[in-house]
Amino acid sequence: MSSERRPVSQAYAWYALGVLTLINLFNFLDRNVIFAVFEPIKQELALTDAQLGWLGSAYILVFSVAALPFGALSDLRGRRLVIAGGVALWSLFTVLSGMVTGFWQLFLCRAMVGIGEAAFGAASASLVADFFPQRGRAMALGILSGGLVLGGGLGIWLGGVLGQAYGWRVAFIAVGLPGFALAALAAKLHEPEQTGGATTTDLTRELEGALRTVVLAGRTVVASRPLTFVFLGGALISFGMNGLVGWAPTFVGRELEISTKAASDLLGWRLLVFGAAGTLAGGFIADAWRRRSPDGRIFTVATGMITGAALAVWLLLLRDPAVFKPVFSLAVFFLTWYNGPLNAVIFDNAPARIESTIAGSYLLFIHLAGDAVAFPLVGWLSDRVGIDRAILTLPAVAFLGGILVLFARQRAAAPRVR
Repeated sequence: MSSERRPVSQAYAWYALGVLTLINLFNFLDRNVIFAVFEPIKQELALTDAQLGWLGSAYILVFSVAALPFGALSDLRGRRLVIAGGVALWSLFTVLSGMVTGFWQLFLCRAMVGIGEAAFGAASASLVADFFPQRGRAMALGILSGGLVLGGGLGIWLGGVLGQAYGWRVAFIAVGLPGFALAALAAKLHEPEQTGGATTTDLTRELEGALRTVVLAGRTVVASRPLTFVFLGGALISFGMNGLVGWAPTFVGRELEISTKAASDLLGWRLLVFGAAGTLAGGFIADAWRRRSPDGRIFTVATGMITGAALAVWLLLLRDPAVFKPVFSLAVFFLTWYNGPLNAVIFDNAPARIESTIAGSYLLFIHLAGDAVAFPLVGWLSDRVGIDRAILTLPAVAFLGGILVLFARQRAAAPRVR
């Protein structure tokens, strides 16, 4: 059954953006809650840091592989029901994560959360890009990405509070349950009339269509200089950014010698406030800069990432909480500029009929080459040289990602005529 397509007003576009942003908030809340309770999970299940890292990658590995086929499915069959099904699936396995008795059960649950959230990622970004075709696109995608920073911050803060008060199992169950209501809300959305997936009743034709769509998307990315370097730079940024979010509560708890709740309190609300401010600022700056230069969105991503990563290196060398807090806030503000603009560059350069597939390809690539490696690598290094040294690899790689994104510029500066 295809997604319902009809003309939409600007008011409805903003309503749909609000719904999808709220869902994205719970997307990242459910994704990040585990990082706030790494220490109690480690103690109860007798795990190593390397195993904790693999719990972070369980989600990422499956999410990455599933993102591409879900992107193609969204282009062929429509996005509304793909999103709704994904929300229901990840919510179910987040709840089940609170009932496990060992490493492999938790690993499986986190992997299934990744499948559900893969269904949401590409389809939701594609919908928002169609609701806001040109003007304000980076801002709209920045607002959608605001769910990332709000949910990421809430996941760390709420996970620490619930984990301290009721145990890490209750934390998983509490954040997973609201997703079932959100799935019902997503199922009622409709798509802009001019977009949406083509449908067919023959399974063979659908599979052939999906394969052709994936191949075409791959060729499009390779042939496009902006897309190629956005993919490469995005992978390095994903390595650094998601790795930092995942390991920050553990680093702060151990190095500043504070409790799980205290570490979550220190990080959580600052991620919420300064992450949201940075995401909105990045979208606004990128749209304004693009009116002056076609590569304004690229410059916004690079400026924020290079500045934020340099601040993060300094941050990780600090041990004075009074200095740590303001530097952390400033680093988060700049590091979150990239969210909306980088997605906008993808949709600026992706053909409309395969944009969900290209978005899914992007998610597959950046996570497999990025944070899927970062989580277990930092855990492995931490078991050998300590978390204080291991975590420094993350902002360093993100810094390189910010530089690499500059090569995504669409054209070189024209020579001056004398």
